[in-house]
Amino acid sequence: MTRYLLFFLTIIIYIPKISSIDSKSPIIFIPGSFCSLLEVRINTTLQPSCPISLHNRWIILWLNLRFFEPEFLTCFHNIFKFIYNSSLNSFENPSGVETRIIYNSINDSFLNDGINIHSLPYDFRRGTNKTLLSFNNNLKQLIELTYIKNMNKSIYLISHSTGGSMILFFLSQQSQLWKDQYIHGWISLSGNIAGEIDNIQNLIQGSLSPILTRDIFQTWDFFAWRLPEPMIYGSERIIIKTPTKNYTSYDMLNFLRDLNANELSLIYPQASSILASLPAPNVNTYCFYGVNISTPIGYISKSDQFISNQLETIYGWGDGEQDDTTNMSCQLWKKTMDIKYKLILKGFDRVNHLALVGNDYVIEEIDQIIFS
Repeated sequence: MTRYLLFFLTIIIYIPKISSIDSKSPIIFIPGSFCSLLEVRINTTLQPSCPISLHNRWIILWLNLRFFEPEFLTCFHNIFKFIYNSSLNSFENPSGVETRIIYNSINDSFLNDGINIHSLPYDFRRGTNKTLLSFNNNLKQLIELTYIKNMNKSIYLISHSTGGSMILFFLSQQSQLWKDQYIHGWISLSGNIAGEIDNIQNLIQGSLSPILTRDIFQTWDFFAWRLPEPMIYGSERIIIKTPTKNYTSYDMLNFLRDLNANELSLIYPQASSILASLPAPNVNTYCFYGVNISTPIGYISKSDQFISNQLETIYGWGDGEQDDTTNMSCQLWKKTMDIKYKLILKGFDRVNHLALVGNDYVIEEIDQIIFS
C-alpha cells in the first residue's frame, strides 16, 4: 500500500514542476496500474458482508483505506474481484456491485489544470478489447478537446508503467493522419510494453497481504493481458521453473491452468493477443526507464501446485519492478517504425520504477523535449 500512496505524492509533486513553465504543447498523463481512482455503489442486501452503512451510495473503492480495516476487509474482497460469466467468456462485477471511474481530469482536480494539463484514469483491473476501446474513446475525445482549447497545439502524451500499454494500444487504433495532427510525441516512463514478470508473483501470492489476495487477482483480465509477451521474451528464456516443468513466455496459458486460475486461462487467448504484435506507435517516442537495480526476472516454485510460501525469486537487472527486457522493448521499433519519427531510449542509473516519475534528471529530459 505504501508504494502506491508514495506514487500519488510523487506525481502530485512532479506535475507542478512541468507546469511551471508555459508549455508549447499540452500534456496528458496516463498513470500506471493502481493509480486511478474508482468508486463503487453496493447493494448490501445482495452483498451482506458489507455494512449497511454503505448501502446504495457512491463511495471511493480504490484507494479507500477504510476498506482495509479488519471489519471491512471481507466486504472489500467480495466487491473488488470479478465474477466469471461463462456465456460471455468475460469477468463482470459481482451481483449488487456497480463501479465507475472518477474522471478527475475533466473535473478540474487531480493532475489537471483545466487547460493544458490533464490526466485520464482507467479501471486498472481490466484488459479486454471492450474496456480498452472505451478508454480509447475517452482519450481521443480529451485529446481533441485539449487541442482545440490550446489553439490547435498538438499533444504530448506522458505515461507511466501500464499507462504505456494503454497508450500503445490507443495509438495502434488511430489513423496516421490523425496522429500526425494531434500527437506531438509520447514520453513513456518505465513503459510496460511487453508485459511484466512480477505479475506472475501477484497471481501466485497476491500482494499487500491480506489486502489483495491471489483469488482477487485471478479474476482480473488485466493479468491475462499483461503477462510476458512471447515476441519479446521468446521461447528460450525460462520464466517459471517447478520440479517437473519449465514455463517460457509461450507457456503462460499452461501456467494459468496449472495454477488453477481456470477462468483467467479462458480469457487469456483473446486478451494476450491484443498487443501481441507490439505495433510501432509511429509518433515521436521517448522511452525512459531505470537500470542497474536488482529486479525479479523469474521464479522457482518448489511445488508444482504453486504453493504461496514455496516461491523463490530469481533476480537480474531492471528498475526494481520491471526487468530490462520489458523496459527496453521499445528498441524493437528501430526496425518497424517510420524513420521520420524520433525513437529515443534512455536508461537512468539506479532510478527505481516509481521514482522515475519524479526524478530530477528525468524531469530535465522531459523539460528539454516539451519546452524547447
